[in-house]
Amino acid sequence: MRLVKLIRLLVLRNIREEKFMTLLSVIGVALGIGLFVGVRVASDRAIAAFEADIRGVHPHARYEILDISGIDFREEIYREVLRQEEDILPVLKTSGYAPRLGESLDINGIDTVRALRLLGLSPGREYGVGGLFTELNGVLISKGLADKHRVKPGETIRVLVYDREYLLKVIGVLDAKNLTPAMVVMDIGNYQEYFRRVGFLSRIDVATDEGTAERIRRLLPPHLTLAEKEELIRDQESLVSSFRYNLQFVSLISILVGMFLLYNTVFISVIKRRTEIGILRGLGAGKGMMVALFTVQGLILGGIGSAAGIFLGQGAAYFSVLAVEQTLSSMYRTVSLSDYSLTGRDALSALAIGLCVSLIASAVPAYESSRIRPHESAREGSFEGRYRKYRGSLALGGIACILSGGILSWADYYFLPFEFPFLAYAGILLLIVGFTLVSPSFLALILRWVRRPAKRLFRTMAGVTLGGMRGNVYRFSIALMSVAISSALIIALLLLIFSFRISLKAWIDANISADLYIKPASCASNFCFYPLSEEAVSLIGSLPGVRGVDRFRTLSLDFFGRKVVAGFADISLQREFSREGEEGRMLEEEQAVSISRYLSIRYGLQKGDILELMTPKGKKRFIVSDTFSSYSTTSGFIFLDRRWLREYWGLDDATQISVYLNEGVDTEQFARMVREKLAGRFSLEILNNDDLREKVLAIFNKSFAITYAIELISIAVSLIGVVNALLAFVLERQREISIVRYLGGDWSQIRQTLLLSAGVVGMTGILLGALMGPLMSLIFIHVVNKVSFGWEIRFSVPFLSLASVISVLFLTTLLAGLLPAKVARKIDPKKFISYE
Repeated sequence: MRLVKLIRLLVLRNIREEKFMTLLSVIGVALGIGLFVGVRVASDRAIAAFEADIRGVHPHARYEILDISGIDFREEIYREVLRQEEDILPVLKTSGYAPRLGESLDINGIDTVRALRLLGLSPGREYGVGGLFTELNGVLISKGLADKHRVKPGETIRVLVYDREYLLKVIGVLDAKNLTPAMVVMDIGNYQEYFRRVGFLSRIDVATDEGTAERIRRLLPPHLTLAEKEELIRDQESLVSSFRYNLQFVSLISILVGMFLLYNTVFISVIKRRTEIGILRGLGAGKGMMVALFTVQGLILGGIGSAAGIFLGQGAAYFSVLAVEQTLSSMYRTVSLSDYSLTGRDALSALAIGLCVSLIASAVPAYESSRIRPHESAREGSFEGRYRKYRGSLALGGIACILSGGILSWADYYFLPFEFPFLAYAGILLLIVGFTLVSPSFLALILRWVRRPAKRLFRTMAGVTLGGMRGNVYRFSIALMSVAISSALIIALLLLIFSFRISLKAWIDANISADLYIKPASCASNFCFYPLSEEAVSLIGSLPGVRGVDRFRTLSLDFFGRKVVAGFADISLQREFSREGEEGRMLEEEQAVSISRYLSIRYGLQKGDILELMTPKGKKRFIVSDTFSSYSTTSGFIFLDRRWLREYWGLDDATQISVYLNEGVDTEQFARMVREKLAGRFSLEILNNDDLREKVLAIFNKSFAITYAIELISIAVSLIGVVNALLAFVLERQREISIVRYLGGDWSQIRQTLLLSAGVVGMTGILLGALMGPLMSLIFIHVVNKVSFGWEIRFSVPFLSLASVISVLFLTTLLAGLLPAKVARKIDPKKFISYE
């Protein structure tokens, strides 16, 4: 009961009196939590979308029959499987793009009457199932899709499917929980006829026991497999897990910056309530009581900040979902993420993280409050004197942490002990801890260096300012580290993005050499898996001015138990027009493959090694001719000659084509001619060399949209940190400020003091950030990217951009000193002189 009264008298009253300080801390926590929640929601929804797609509409199906190469297969096997198990559901599906709606649709051809029963819906008039049998292009759409775009029954939707344009008539709207947001259901017979896929299936969902599953597995031909849905889901999750963990880790750093703000706010409360704390200690209040009081304050502020962060996270989730959807659709396969609402689980996890961070941030100030003795209640700055003797030990501990972080990252680089770069993440956190421990000694050193130039510029007030800062090194170190971590994160991301862009441009120059690139307009991913019509490919190849056509085919193959993209191209044509060297000759003349560096790193494969690929004609051995960086996918890529596609897969079609033109042929005129020839029959995306280069860079920019948001939030939080620290300085030095006023000092001198303090804090923080940022970027570039994606990125420094960013950071921290100056003007000198 006594603790509750003290919380009301000390903690809640302080929060009410210091509304602005409280608001700064709450905003700092809220920004960090909001960003973390938004990124987490987006990545979770992506995984949920992949899982819902695999599970389909059959809730009890444990298995699915699919082609080992990820393509449609002939439906004859369906009858044989039906003899073994009746509870099966054939599915024929693809992705289509609806230009009016601006998103991709998941079009499923299934037994609609049975599917509705499996979904727990009655196939009666309310869903208009009868219309599916009278309208060849009739479809049922999910309620999420209907609500999002206000589509009603009776309307038609223009969609690009495969390489043609179609119209779909909406017959009804389905309201079922396990439907994907962009799901469109069509009767399988109509689907086969309307989309010209008669006799084909994409998969067969099977609900059966293990014994029957084994019998089914034995009767399947070599090109088909019976896979457990749980395994397929885990495989899909592993594809996006690296992308997910990297985003969440970077957003977690912004929470750490908020933790420094909270620490400073609670410490200010301890400073302001020193007299009351001393009186309470004199009246018999124990140390535990003091710790509990200020821990509760930290938890209250953290709880409010976390709650506000949850609301901010809802807005951040919307933009994060858009960015993640774009990246995943480009790098992996088309995915629609229309649900960006936070769940109760998301809110609870955000609140838990916020409270944990608050508990950690308030621990040291709460402990300090318990060490105040009654006779110390009027002695300002006793905290600093108590810890000054530990400065050297802290610096040594910081250096040890920095070295440990480097060693952990080095171990992750050379030994790859985990599938994900956990040691590199730990190394970055140790760097932050290390620089935090070193910061008091570093600030003390900077204060000695700037003493003479500061006295020349600010004269008498320089001595007062720098003396005050020397007496409060640990307090200013907290503000310094909020600037340092923010600037380090900004510098690290700037170096990462710039280095990535330079490496990507070099990759583009080496790989994009054809005059025109053509693929189905419905394909939004970097790789398409549905073939172009042979009629369209032949027509393009027969046009005047064509020097050669590279028919590129992609498949999804099993590689050490995981799905990877395999690309088949005409190596002889590529060698003639662009590809040179021993590797190209080896791919053409021998049974060889070239693999992405991600696969080389993940499975320890080197040039000359032998690997086995599962084909419709059984396992075939290929020699590794080369390893290369692939920025077009993060799941691994295999490159082979087309003759193996014909020999082992029995295919000779193409999903994308590259067109090489004769010298002197105008690319734009040729592209216009192709569009005119194919108009009304085919729907294709036709890009020239420059257009494709621009598109690749545009995808790159969209992929890093979230990191740009992280940079902006980091700047905002660091500014709050500087304002917070200077306000603490003003509050603790109210008596000194009053004495300066009585001795004839004017407000401009006091403003100079605060601006000088802000400048020193900003400069020192940016210097530390300039040391820490490149180290973090080296770990991101050479360890995290290597382990997560296998990307080879050449470290490059954008000196002009770096100088601009550092200048902006310094100016903003300098301007942050103006706000505390306004607070200082409100101090009543009479009150504090009377006290003296």
